[in-house]
Amino acid sequence: METERYEHHGVTVWVYSDLRGKHRRHCLCFDCQSFYPDVPDMNCKIAEALFRFDRLNGLVTPVYECPEFIKSEFPEYHNWLKNR
Repeated sequence: METERYEHHGVTVWVYSDLRGKHRRHCLCFDCQSFYPDVPDMNCKIAEALFRFDRLNGLVTPVYECPEFIKSEFPEYHNWLKNR
């Protein structure tokens, strides 16, 4: 697999080239009712803590399993999040 470097949240990171930018499609959060990443007070506490950890460490960690997942009742909003 090929790797590449690019700027993500102000940090230069490494990524497998074929996975770059695909975390939103893979991450369960982007289909969850509780996921509001731009509103920390409303956002899922697990997602918010993971995002803080990722920013602190320059990581991207898609969520594949979660005990708090609730299928979104607002698919338009969450589809918008995936594609922005």
